Amino acid sequence: MSDLESAWGRLSDDVRACRKIDNLISAKANSISIEHLNVKTKSIVDGANFAYLDFLSKASIDDLTDENLKKYSKYTEGMPLKNYENALDLVPTLVNLVSLADAIPLKGSKLPFDLKKIAVRCKGAVYFAPRRFTAVQLAFDSPRSRVLLFHTGRIVGTGCDSAIAAKLAVARAIKTIAIESAVHVGVRRFAVINQVGAVSLGSRLNCDAFADTHSSTAHYDPKSFVGLAWRPVSESVCSEIYSTGKANLPGSRRERQLLGSFSRMAPELLRHSANPSLASRFSEDLRRAHLPENHTRQAPRASVRVDTAVAEVDKEGVASCLWDDDDDDEDDHLCIGNEKASNKRSFSQMSELKDVKSAEQDESAFGDLFEGF
Repeated sequence: MSDLESAWGRLSDDVRACRKIDNLISAKANSISIEHLNVKTKSIVDGANFAYLDFLSKASIDDLTDENLKKYSKYTEGMPLKNYENALDLVPTLVNLVSLADAIPLKGSKLPFDLKKIAVRCKGAVYFAPRRFTAVQLAFDSPRSRVLLFHTGRIVGTGCDSAIAAKLAVARAIKTIAIESAVHVGVRRFAVINQVGAVSLGSRLNCDAFADTHSSTAHYDPKSFVGLAWRPVSESVCSEIYSTGKANLPGSRRERQLLGSFSRMAPELLRHSANPSLASRFSEDLRRAHLPENHTRQAPRASVRVDTAVAEVDKEGVASCLWDDDDDDEDDHLCIGNEKASNKRSFSQMSELKDVKSAEQDESAFGDLFEGF
């Protein structure tokens, strides 16, 4: 049997199977049974999973060594990568970009825009709950983005990974609106207002130790959020990093700001990781950029200080006054702990008095009731 005949036989079998599935959907005779359909579906899914795992096992592993990555340096001439000369695998990448622009009405269009008309005529437009969110959403696959048009003329673009892609997404949105809904607008004052970068340190991070060391600029509360938030004073980005070493870097408006800020923050993050020797890949100046004095914190975290103060008050019942100039002069100042204790005693006495009065009133009421009988 030739290859053509075998291929034709497989096609015929598939067509007959599809007809049986169609008869099952339309409840006709000569249909496939549900049990047979489930078995066939499971076999196809398992075959696809095995094929994917086989593909992953045979795929080549990316070479992320500095020698291989330096071959692509000609494509990054305008980027400040000098600080990452020995750590090119720690260069953050842009994963999301938020842009802002103003739409100017042209050729008979006017403000405010009729968003309902645009949403009805534009293919794939989303416009729901206008009382809560008055914007038409246009989604695109190339570049993968979402453009929001408000009735005031404000245009917001999200989801892009570069400024060029954001401009292209806005241009596609304007073209779609002009062709499909006959609303012609122009764009001015395009600007990037926020960028989000992503990076992996390649090592686990000790979030508790880092938060203790940088108690004034870092916040870590695993009960409310599993990640550590660190915003140094002089940096343009905020590091939202997890114990696995994955980090998000929002807050910048230029890629140059993102790369420069993280090059000064990465050595300090690596110093508190499971492999602190990785920090030596950066220069001495970068390692000292956010290094605290004497490598120890000057004060405990805010949550620790609050818990300690509450424990002292509960233990002794007396809290020292914050503004005392002379410890011997006790007549001029009131102690917070004694005042709270007296308030608690007076409150308990009042509650006991109320209980006694209510009991007496109940007895008198029941006595009057039984006297009538």
